[in-house]
Amino acid sequence: MPIPWKRWAWPLAKLLFAAAILGGVGWQFYRDLTKTDETGVPLLRDLHWEPGWLAMSALLYLCFLGSSCWYWRRLLLHFGPAPSPLVTVRAYFVSQFGKYIPGKAWALLIRGALVRGPNLRLGLAILTTFYEVLTTMAAGAMIAAVAFVIQPPLRIDLYVPPVLAGVLLLGVCAVPLLPGVFNRIAGRLAHKLQADDAGPMPKIDIATLLQGLAITACGWCLLGVSVWAGMAAVSPAPPPLDVSMWLRCLGAIGLAYVGGFLIPFIPGGVGVREILLARLFGGSAAEASLIAAAVLLMRVAWTVAEMALAGMLYLVPTAKTDEKGNAPV
Repeated sequence: MPIPWKRWAWPLAKLLFAAAILGGVGWQFYRDLTKTDETGVPLLRDLHWEPGWLAMSALLYLCFLGSSCWYWRRLLLHFGPAPSPLVTVRAYFVSQFGKYIPGKAWALLIRGALVRGPNLRLGLAILTTFYEVLTTMAAGAMIAAVAFVIQPPLRIDLYVPPVLAGVLLLGVCAVPLLPGVFNRIAGRLAHKLQADDAGPMPKIDIATLLQGLAITACGWCLLGVSVWAGMAAVSPAPPPLDVSMWLRCLGAIGLAYVGGFLIPFIPGGVGVREILLARLFGGSAAEASLIAAAVLLMRVAWTVAEMALAGMLYLVPTAKTDEKGNAPV
């Protein structure tokens, strides 16, 4: 007979761990946002921000998500008949609600449930979703490592060198993507996720992986510009968007985004992504205050944009499901 406390000890430990991380992140941002100059005047007292730059940042963030959605649809087509483009896009963006629920598996389940149908079983839908997410994260870690090699951070405020951190994150995300590894995992999960009468799970090949890395890498390149636009929204004199600045933004957001994703107890990487992004930019006290304000505003703008789009797509009517609850393809 299991000991009763074991049922709630681990969930409680995860909750306390998440609360500790968010508390530390919140305290650090509070310090950055309340810093004063030598006269004791708050550095952000006269902060002005440009909504146009912030809107541009949000739009580019949606384009970044769109590149991953495009690759997911290509994965579905690789394995057989795929849902219509509208159903695919609707499922992808509506599933973004799931990443803000504790337990990152919710996003996978929501997306799979919204595209399952007579020609697409839930197990395959979930496995392709899992593969797309890991491919996107692997591309982000790879892009970050390359960007930091070409353009090292102006000030390193991390315990681990950014290039090494990017390589380590790439290894964590990329190993499960290798065809030999993923196909073995998929084969074992197929019996649990699919019906008994389902055929063998299709195979992933190296061409499919390279295609995904290329497509999602393009999305990451747009996200680097999105970060620059977010910084420009609060800067008195927006920095020029040259190659050096773009690489700096690209490396920072790649490392911060993937790092936040890999913390399983934090929904949506909230806080973790922001603190990593702020630390990677570094700078003087005044710059730290502006960067803290920028990354917080970007989080709000990106979240509002993806939730608004997801809400609109959720309300878009689709064809009725059959008597088994399967969506048409």
